[in-house]
Amino acid sequence: MLFTLKELRQGLPLFCGLLALLLVSCSKQPATREDRQKWNLATLKAGYDSAGHKDPKWDKDAQDALEDFARLQTASDAEAELLSTLIGEVADSAVSAGCDDPMIGHLYARYSSPAKAKPLSERQGLYRAAANRLQTSVYPPLRKFYANMDAANILWQRYDTNLWPEVRQFRSAAVADLNLALRDRALPEAEAFEATKALFQMLARNTSELTNAYNQIEATLSSQGGKSATEEFIKAEYYLQYAWRARGNDTADKVTREGWRLFHERLAVAEKALKRAWSLDPQDPQIPTLMISVVLGQEAGRAEMEKWFARAMKVDPDHYPACRAKLHFLLPQWYGSRQDMLAFGRECVARTNWGGHVPLVLVDAHSEFSRTLSAEGRAAYWAQPDVWPDIKAAYERFAQANPDDTRFRYPYAWYAFECGQMADFKTQIKLIDQSEGGLQYSYFGGKAAFDRAMAFANGQESPTNAPPAP
Repeated sequence: MLFTLKELRQGLPLFCGLLALLLVSCSKQPATREDRQKWNLATLKAGYDSAGHKDPKWDKDAQDALEDFARLQTASDAEAELLSTLIGEVADSAVSAGCDDPMIGHLYARYSSPAKAKPLSERQGLYRAAANRLQTSVYPPLRKFYANMDAANILWQRYDTNLWPEVRQFRSAAVADLNLALRDRALPEAEAFEATKALFQMLARNTSELTNAYNQIEATLSSQGGKSATEEFIKAEYYLQYAWRARGNDTADKVTREGWRLFHERLAVAEKALKRAWSLDPQDPQIPTLMISVVLGQEAGRAEMEKWFARAMKVDPDHYPACRAKLHFLLPQWYGSRQDMLAFGRECVARTNWGGHVPLVLVDAHSEFSRTLSAEGRAAYWAQPDVWPDIKAAYERFAQANPDDTRFRYPYAWYAFECGQMADFKTQIKLIDQSEGGLQYSYFGGKAAFDRAMAFANGQESPTNAPPAP
């Protein structure tokens, strides 16, 4: 991808192991996006510094991978794609130099292009080895949780029953590690929520495993004394997944009467838990954000969704996840339309009191709607006359709100090319090229692909020989 390493990491401070210790000793959980990034970076660096797998031959690449991974935890959709590729590149470089740190091995297996290109059996071996080595390492339990979960997922990718016992072992280890992580009072609530959500989604097709995992987590949280907002939120997440398990993924006309009964019964439990969570902590925007998903399932109407959305944005005017939840609600297959999605996206650009990644929701609106179309429809979508003005307005508003962030120019250039706006494409490429660190070509699949894109933008390639989208 078109990455400049220094640009991508601009403004990201480095934190030493001491900060990790300070965070662990603090009883108040970080709430902001920045605090969450700091916690992730501090614990990752503390683990790497203590693991004893350091060497000047790979330290820079390894530390870059950890920094980028810390940022990935709170990235917007477009930024996440860029960071994932960069993590893969530097993790691959570290491993090629001989790095045998287990966390870097996990990032290599998950993100690097060479690892992804291997046959499935070899990829499974990489995930298996990384998870096993992380399990005996000094890295925090949350890192071990994700490694075990990823290993279980890739081993079960083709539902090979011969691997089922091993899948069960990795799943069981993931549940145990998450319970250990939840005992750490310094763990940011957002990390607890994301981890439990990922676990419940993985186990959603197995009612026995899902219920057993929730019961263990609920016991861990209850043992900390008194009902907490975190406990109620996780209960709501569980019952939301449990509700969809009862309903299934068929169209409404194919859901059984019993399926509908259990679906609405379990959604009611989730709603009650979220209302209790909100009464305990009305300063956490994640609570009303999850309520939007419950409202969607209950078919409670747009007014109810807007009420909870407004609550989330009042607490945090930069809360991108709430905007994404509302955008999902407004998809044509749910309770909105393309017009509704674009109207909301344009509001995200126009509202000067909403910042962070929120202006990019207008880009997400077009991207999400295009996914509802056929392959031919998607190819033609970006040429529609109302698309590029929205894309450009969103990125220009983002640039205004985030003057120190230059990473956005990469997807900005991509969308310009996709929309046929070659002058804007070349402008963004020039700005990237003039920035410190210069242009990197992997965003286009290498220099040859980039050269073809530039030739097309300059009119030197015929439409029949047009390169693929960058």
